Amino acid sequence: MSADELRTIELDDVEKDFLITGLLQWGGVVAMTDDLARALGYGGAADFYTDSAAAAGRISEGLGLTAAEWRRSLGAAEVAFGSEVLGLGHEWDDFSGFDADQTYQAMRRVQWKVRAVSE
Repeated sequence: MSADELRTIELDDVEKDFLITGLLQWGGVVAMTDDLARALGYGGAADFYTDSAAAAGRISEGLGLTAAEWRRSLGAAEVAFGSEVLGLGHEWDDFSGFDADQTYQAMRRVQWKVRAVSE
């Protein structure tokens, strides 16, 4: 597989909600920084906002992403969900409308699925 090849991952509704919500929370309550965006594999915060909105749309529609896009999307969603310092942390439930326990389980499933398409 080439690095630019689009790869689809079959996601259940909770897994999709986790990724899409994790991507779209940025720019709301939490703000992406250039340093964090670069650590996640984006060129900077501006690139993150452009790329993550496009990725969220493609995930919503069940379309493919490249392996790098899947990894970046997952990383951004993980930080939004899990980090008290950079993301929503314990406020995930309040701002996303999704149960933290269900989200955690969905995140774990998505991690395995993204790992499989990234190898």
